[in-house]
Amino acid sequence: MNTNMEKFINFKQLDVVKTGTSTANGAGALTLTDSAAVFTQLVLPHAIVWDRTTDRKYLVTAVTSDTVLALESIGVDTGTGIPDATAYFIYMPEYTVRQAGTADGTGSFQLIDTGVDFVTAGVKVGDYALDITAAVTAKVTAVTPTILTVDTDTFLGGDAYLVYSEGANDLDVIMRSADVADVSNAATDSSIVNVTYESSVSSVVKIDYAYSSTVGSNSDMRGAVQDAIVESLETAWPNVTYDFPGLLNPAVAVTNATWLGGRNYFFLRIQKV
Repeated sequence: MNTNMEKFINFKQLDVVKTGTSTANGAGALTLTDSAAVFTQLVLPHAIVWDRTTDRKYLVTAVTSDTVLALESIGVDTGTGIPDATAYFIYMPEYTVRQAGTADGTGSFQLIDTGVDFVTAGVKVGDYALDITAAVTAKVTAVTPTILTVDTDTFLGGDAYLVYSEGANDLDVIMRSADVADVSNAATDSSIVNVTYESSVSSVVKIDYAYSSTVGSNSDMRGAVQDAIVESLETAWPNVTYDFPGLLNPAVAVTNATWLGGRNYFFLRIQKV
């Protein structure tokens, strides 16, 4: 047994599905506008929008058009929408987009697109196919490279579509749990936890996350990270990686009961600074 090996904490970090810069002022209107975007083929309701200037987070309530998203402010540091010329990131906490495009054929109970490969894209039976043009969602019942059989006869040639599966679009990110000197918050209303190390190998790791409750502070996440560091170091060898358990802050009133059953936290970025 090598007791000199490092130990790590594994976080589930949402993958960025869209980055961009707003092209109109949505402050006060709770919207995001980007004239260069095609939101209908990238984003679904309940996606998270991160205003990169103010660190405020929003939930998408509706994909209004290709270029406009309707938003709902989340977290204790509430906002009124994305101002003009503001950089943003978008994440999908509920679904993973597999394929988007325009149908180029019409078949009974079929979505046909000869320009793509649904199999390579990872589409599976049980996934969802949204007919954007008709505003109808069907379930996939069979998959071939260019044809999806669906349970609702809705797709026509020329219809825009989006195929997606249930489950967060996320990835594993690991963080060293040894030699931690301090775990702190920048402010009680900021969804950021800073992990400072004693050594120079990784002096500070910044953890950005979306916090869905609109009351309380992010001290709960700080405590959860501290607990995970201790539990990681106490984990018996040869287990090197400890999965963050996802403390959901039961002490704070949850105001997002319709969003993933009331889940409070989603990690957006974990990086050295």
